[in-house]
Amino acid sequence: MKNSFLIIMMAAGLAGWSTSAWGQRGDKKGQQQPEVWKGFDVPPAPALTPEEALKSFKLQSGFRIEIAAADPLVHDPVAMKFDEDGRMWVVEMRAYMPNVDGTGEDAKVGSVAVLEDTNGDGRMDKRTEFLSGLNTPRAIALVKGGVLVSEPPVLWYCQDIDGDLKADKKTEAFRGYASQGPVEHTENGLMPGLDNWLYNAKSTKRLRFVGGKVLVENTVFRGQWGIAQDNYGRLYYNSNSAPLFCDTIPGVYTVRNPHHPTRNGLGYRLWGDNSVWTGRLNTGINRGYQEGMLREGRLARWTGASGPVIYRGDQYPAELVGDAFIPEPCGNMIRLQKLTWKDGRPSGANAYDKAEWLTSTDERFRPVSLYNGPDGCVYIVDMYRGILQHKHYVTTFLRKQIIERKLDKHIGLGRIYRVVHTGQKPQAAPKMSGQDYEQLIGHLESDNGWRRDTAQRLLVERNEKGALPILREIATASEHHLARQHALWTLEGMGGLDASTIARALGDDHPRVRIAALRVAESFTAALGSSEADSEARVALLPALTEVAQDEDADVRQQVALSLPAIKAPGVEPLLRAFVVKHAENSVVRDGLITGLAGRELEFLQRVGASEEWVSNSNLRNIVQDLAGCVARQRNAARLEQLLKLAQSLPSIGQVNLLDGINKAAFPKGRALKPVAFQSQPLSMASMAESNDQTVQERLVRLSKFIVWGEAAKPPAPPRALTAAEQEQFELGKVLYTATCGACHQANGLGEEGKAPPLLDSPFLVGPADRAIGIVVHGVTGPITVHGRQYNMSMPALQGFQSEQIAAILTYTRREWDHRANPVTVEQVKRLKSLQKNREAPWTEAELLKLK
Repeated sequence: MKNSFLIIMMAAGLAGWSTSAWGQRGDKKGQQQPEVWKGFDVPPAPALTPEEALKSFKLQSGFRIEIAAADPLVHDPVAMKFDEDGRMWVVEMRAYMPNVDGTGEDAKVGSVAVLEDTNGDGRMDKRTEFLSGLNTPRAIALVKGGVLVSEPPVLWYCQDIDGDLKADKKTEAFRGYASQGPVEHTENGLMPGLDNWLYNAKSTKRLRFVGGKVLVENTVFRGQWGIAQDNYGRLYYNSNSAPLFCDTIPGVYTVRNPHHPTRNGLGYRLWGDNSVWTGRLNTGINRGYQEGMLREGRLARWTGASGPVIYRGDQYPAELVGDAFIPEPCGNMIRLQKLTWKDGRPSGANAYDKAEWLTSTDERFRPVSLYNGPDGCVYIVDMYRGILQHKHYVTTFLRKQIIERKLDKHIGLGRIYRVVHTGQKPQAAPKMSGQDYEQLIGHLESDNGWRRDTAQRLLVERNEKGALPILREIATASEHHLARQHALWTLEGMGGLDASTIARALGDDHPRVRIAALRVAESFTAALGSSEADSEARVALLPALTEVAQDEDADVRQQVALSLPAIKAPGVEPLLRAFVVKHAENSVVRDGLITGLAGRELEFLQRVGASEEWVSNSNLRNIVQDLAGCVARQRNAARLEQLLKLAQSLPSIGQVNLLDGINKAAFPKGRALKPVAFQSQPLSMASMAESNDQTVQERLVRLSKFIVWGEAAKPPAPPRALTAAEQEQFELGKVLYTATCGACHQANGLGEEGKAPPLLDSPFLVGPADRAIGIVVHGVTGPITVHGRQYNMSMPALQGFQSEQIAAILTYTRREWDHRANPVTVEQVKRLKSLQKNREAPWTEAELLKLK
């Protein structure tokens, strides 16, 4: 998978970022771009009517494609949602690339339209413009009382007060969702998850709309354009040249301990080779001149994988439930990827040998997002246009073809298709807005995932207490395991869980229901107070938790390790310790324990550190070492001293293990050492220094560079205080950094392996300000050395940001993480821009080091 610090391609299928621009912005210096398209009889690309476009499609046997909506009813669609009555809420990015130079892209002409089928024939025939005057809107979610609409950097809460399907009130719900700039580098999705949270691609945040407010939580960074879930809430995503990944566990668990980031259980690759099999010549891709991109003039490999969907409907054959449909707008095609699970691990393969599920001979067919519909069919959002590549990355190779074949003409069109299986007639969309809670609960038993999801959302939004007894019965007695699962999460969203329901669900026959019960037990026990009834509720869960901790299912065992640290009930920690001892060979189990003990690592070590099995077992020793590392990264002298006291009490093998954990954290590869100051040498350290074990002695010598006292511990003079204006700039920079840079460089500035080098103490950040300004404005190309480690990566310029925003981001990063560098002023940014106004190439390390 190409990392976002090196090359990130256009999320909606665009062929690729380059490190800089010579000639066209997307051109690479010194790279030849032979006009290979001239060797093929490339057909013209006229704009077809929707009916003409239907004739361009080739579908695998058993399927047919139909028009669900088309221009002039819809324009430049990029995302959509179906509401409870089957109406389409369509996000229209109408200013996207109006010409090959992108001139006018900042126009506020984007919109959200509501499309309706008034005669029941399956084709939308009525348009109501709900919201207009937007700049590059990209995502929408239906929530209580209205909709959330993303217009970078704001997430708007929009309400229709009088029922005419037009927004009467528009309120800022959250600032920092996505950023202004290139479309492909900003958050999108707002997909409702099984667990009542909204999930996003190209993002480190998940959102929840509660009480008219947007709650924001950190989660793992994933994806580029589009995000999907299966029937069990597992998330799927992709990037341009990597068609599909899957997280086998919820990513939120992997980021709950800032001192132990992990990706165990995440990002499973669900494809074999990168080959695709299109239905036409595809020379009009951005880097078609590169070797291996074309096969006899047709796209040879993934270059623009976009918004996927996992099939969850009931109109296609049952064996397709759980399989993935993946659009490739550069290749004018859609893949059906068969997914299989074995021992809790997924894999995927093309459903057809050297063929695709759907292809088109129309170059303007641009499927960018796919969705499950109320009728059980898959819906295709087609941005229908010639230009797909964004202006920042267009190569001369592509520009010439755009102009020659007039691909810049006929903009503002768009289509939405549905694909029907010929085996049965699609059901009409239900009118759920007028249904009572008993009818909505009935939809939880449906085989159609959209209906279950929608019923769950409406039940949570309405929160009618009369529904609770029925939901508890469904959660424990329904014959449909998916209904039992949805009932648990509906109860969670309504605040209607009880200990009895959870305990019974923990003993459910189906492993995915047991997993759901473990997860909802976390929020249930966290919400309990100190009353006698609440204490009894916690105690009531222990027998069922003890039983599920003996589970033979691999997925359930992993969830036990993830959930037990978060379940607030007496007797859970001894149960957790025994469980981990039994399953310590599983890396997800080990990481589940460590991430779940955030802030409690020392106390856990004090309870297990002297135990014989935690000293002698290699897997358990690894856990001890990692927990010690967490304590060290907290950089708290008092807690470190307690850890050293624990080490002193252990035999030599235990001492070495704990000291190794501290040293590993103290001397991270590629990062600068940051000592922790003590008033005097810790007594336990002095005591261990008398050990006869040479290995202990060696570890202490190294440790003495991290734990310092006396003159070595004298702190440097504090940096000057920020002025009020600089503090305001710092706060703005924090928001912007979190929304953009933090995805790769991380909230702690430590970067991510294979994606981005650390910013922490980087001489290119905290050194002369012009270095950091130059990197942000023009980009940087590797190799570049940070803290003795070489990174052979390249970072593109941060496009679309004003000087004020750049100054804010750099002021924040130059003062965060104990940095002491001066703030960056707007004038400094403008000065370097002026001095380097003719520069298009990214900076090299040698050039940056010359800046003083």
